[in-house]
Formats: sequence, structure tokens, C-alpha cells
Amino acid sequence: MNLTRLLGVTCAGTALTLSLFVPVFVRAQDAPPSGAQMMEDLVRLTMVPLAEEPLTFEGHLACELSSSGRATVGELRWDHEGTTVLWSDAIDRRGLYTVHLTSDQPLATINLEHGEGNFMTPDMMTLAGYWHKEGDRPSDLSLKLDKKADLDTLLGKACTRYVGKRGKSRVAVWMADPSDAGMSQDALDDVRRAWITWMHHRPGDGVMRHVLLPEGLPLKVEWGAPLEDGSLPMGMTTLTLNPAAAFELDAPALWMHVPGRDINQVAREMKEQQEKAAGKED
Repeated sequence: MNLTRLLGVTCAGTALTLSLFVPVFVRAQDAPPSGAQMMEDLVRLTMVPLAEEPLTFEGHLACELSSSGRATVGELRWDHEGTTVLWSDAIDRRGLYTVHLTSDQPLATINLEHGEGNFMTPDMMTLAGYWHKEGDRPSDLSLKLDKKADLDTLLGKACTRYVGKRGKSRVAVWMADPSDAGMSQDALDDVRRAWITWMHHRPGDGVMRHVLLPEGLPLKVEWGAPLEDGSLPMGMTTLTLNPAAAFELDAPALWMHVPGRDINQVAREMKEQQEKAAGKED
């Protein structure tokens, strides 16, 4: 396929010159690239890496997630501050994960098997209820001790149940005493921040979006509108917990699609970069 024709199809209506794209297709071999290869290169131009540097995670937990009687095994990983969090609701689904980089960056979904993924846009984050416009943020949800509930034992630790509600939905969290956490205060703080990040970014029912965790180590949560028998339809129970399980994700090698970022946008960016470079030379 002729490159000019390919760009003409992809960038129809633009007046940008072909010279902007030529360096991308320079190859050592004499054989010209195929049309499929050129199209792949054009698509890659519209993508960005997940992050500029590898992401290092310190802690890890495996968990059982339940939804209306169906159960899967998932996992969470978090960095040394508990703010960058990587999670999967089903680790058998060919490397499908969600990534929370920072509080002011949209969520990303990645496919480790294919080495690529998608960023949400700010509008998507707002529409999903993860972000809010100024003045529209719901109040925080404080949980109260459930004095009627017996102590539960999770990972060999006695856990107390705390509950809260918003509208028709309920949330219940089981907390182990800080003195029984078996880790440093810094490590406990990291686990708590990772839990909060995960809870605040659950899809669907938003009852957990603004939950404030009581003091202690969270090990189990259930949430949603109560079923006929009074139980809550969704839940997450910690199966294993290791605050020192180092793992590095090669984020620069994970290429991300960004909604709205097409070849025309890339061409404009490249033109602006060339103009800035030419200005500095002058």
C-alpha cells in the first residue's frame, strides 16, 4: 500500500505534510514495510506508555471476590505509599488488570498478555462517579461498630465488624486490631491506603466510594443493596497478605490507547514540537 494513500485515508482533511511521519518508517532493511506494518506503526503513534518509568510495588494480597453467588480469586499490589495500586478481580482472565497511578490521573485497564491497554478520560471518570465536579462530591461515609455481630477470625486475627449505609445500599468491613496486624505502622498505613483506593474505585454500586475506614487492618468487606435474606450481594475476603512482596511492572513497555487521541492529534503535536525546536535554533 502506498504510504501517501494510507496517510490520506487516516488523516483525511489535514493539511500536514508527509514529512512529519517519514522518520517513523525508516528501517534498516531494504524491503519496504508492508501496508499492515505501516498501519500498525500509525496506530502506535496514537498510543502512550502507561508510565515513563517502571512501577515498583511493595505489598500484595490475594482475595476471594463474590458477586451474587459467583466467586473469583483476585489480587492487589501497591507501592510503598499505597497510592499506586494494581488489581485484578480474576487472575485467571489472561492478565487483565486495573491500574490507579495517582489521584489526579484517570484509571487505566491493561492486558499484560498483549502488552497494551486503555486509559479512561476525565469525563469517563466523572461519569462513572470516581471523580466529581467541584461542589458535587458526596460526603464521606463513616462506619459504626456493629455491636450485635460476633468477632470473626480472618488470617488468624480476630476481626470486628463495622457497618454503614447510603440510600438502599449497605457496606460492612471487618477490621483486625492494629496491635494484631503483624507489621510496622508504615506498612499498615500502606495497606489501608491501598484498600481505600480499591474500595473507592469499584464499578457499579457507589456505596464504597467515600467510605472512611475505622482504625485497624481491613481484611474483609461486603457491600450492595441487601438481598431478601439480608445478606449483601458483593464481597471481598483476604486470603493471603504480604506487605513485603516486591514486584516491578515494565510500564514503559505497556502501550495505552487514549480516547480522542487520533493520528491528526499526533500530527499536530509533532508539528508543534518541530516549530518549538526550530524556534530554539533561531
